[in-house]
Amino acid sequence: MAVRIKRINGKSEIFKEGDLVASMDGRAVEDQLDLIYMTSDFDEAVFALEREGRILKKKVSFEEFGKARLEFEEMQFKRCKSHCVFCFVEQMPRGLRRSLYVKDDDYRFSFLYGNYVTLNDLDEREFQRIIDYNLSPIYISVHAADRKVREKLFGRPMKHDILEILSRLTDGGITMHTQIVLVPGYNDGEVLEETVNKLFLFFPSVMSVAVVPVGLTSHREKLAPLRGVSVKEARGIVEWAKAKGSEFAAKTGGKRFLYLSDEFYLNADEELPDEDSYDGFPQLSNGVGMCRTFLNELTERIEGPLQPDINCELGIVTGVLGQKFFTRYVIPLVEEHIPKLKINLITVANELFGSSVTVSGLLSGRDIVKAIKKSDCLPLYVLPPNCVNYEGRLLDESTVEDIGKALSSTVTIPEATFLDDEVIELCRGRDKR
Repeated sequence: MAVRIKRINGKSEIFKEGDLVASMDGRAVEDQLDLIYMTSDFDEAVFALEREGRILKKKVSFEEFGKARLEFEEMQFKRCKSHCVFCFVEQMPRGLRRSLYVKDDDYRFSFLYGNYVTLNDLDEREFQRIIDYNLSPIYISVHAADRKVREKLFGRPMKHDILEILSRLTDGGITMHTQIVLVPGYNDGEVLEETVNKLFLFFPSVMSVAVVPVGLTSHREKLAPLRGVSVKEARGIVEWAKAKGSEFAAKTGGKRFLYLSDEFYLNADEELPDEDSYDGFPQLSNGVGMCRTFLNELTERIEGPLQPDINCELGIVTGVLGQKFFTRYVIPLVEEHIPKLKINLITVANELFGSSVTVSGLLSGRDIVKAIKKSDCLPLYVLPPNCVNYEGRLLDESTVEDIGKALSSTVTIPEATFLDDEVIELCRGRDKR
């Protein structure tokens, strides 16, 4: 295998766009990960380049390599072979971004981007590669420690015992974060207790475990019948996690090890944990502590250089779950410190995925426009940052500009909160005074 140079963003008399980097100092280049590690600290090396069917060998210094600023083709990832009973990809409607229907299960993406992987289909070479390259941390979907329960959840036989995987990676010096998607009737109750206890045996190599509730859409034709976590169950899990986290903290010197996603607290109408309870937010991308982080950023803005005399009306778009968060935490904070800023909360019902999907990150442009049109028209609306991808597109390929045109209003997406500088400037331009 080799890696193709897609673009040269700097200057180079050695490399050309389209070259395949086949090896460095005789070591074969399999993928971009090899290049990252081989070029991280070399002084000079002999690059074997495949160009127009010929192999060219060029001695390259670290300085020359840096000046070239090479951009390589995207890494081809390993696809997931599991058929999890709760897989979100398999319960999505048609017509969304093509990339949303692709399931990856690639340890390289786990290390580079924090994607959760099963490690079920790793071969011996790949296991050793993780250890040799010290790919830490790795993010692992465990869901259950018991092999038979895992097979029911994953919809397939397990090639590897998950505890043996964790043991081997621990011995190899690899650190890991783990997750449990909680599916009532499958891995709750005693199974959940056993799984968390067995994961803790690998602490501190296994640094954390996050529990998130199963997400179910209205598009589950021909799929296993499942139900979501009830309010009563959510309250019980919150109480269990508090006690369990305290138990772990007493053994680790303060780290709670076990964390719940924000949905549990909001659905159970329980108080969010304070910042210290998240131990640096190791599972933020899993929805663990996002609300607390948002509140911290909002409070920092309010207590910082922000002038509290903003006098305008602002439409803030969110999902059903976000409505609970804003009503309980955010709006009282704004009313206390910025009384002239009037927030109109636009709660969007998710018709694309169904009413059981309540998070703001899975809102479509169509549903947002429909919800806003049911309310009084405002000149300025703020969308949640997590509802768009890196290209600024929502799930249904619509853009912020598309939504603005449909509403004849200004629509924006802040980097963090609705008190970002860009939003404040737009507000000031609509000051009522």
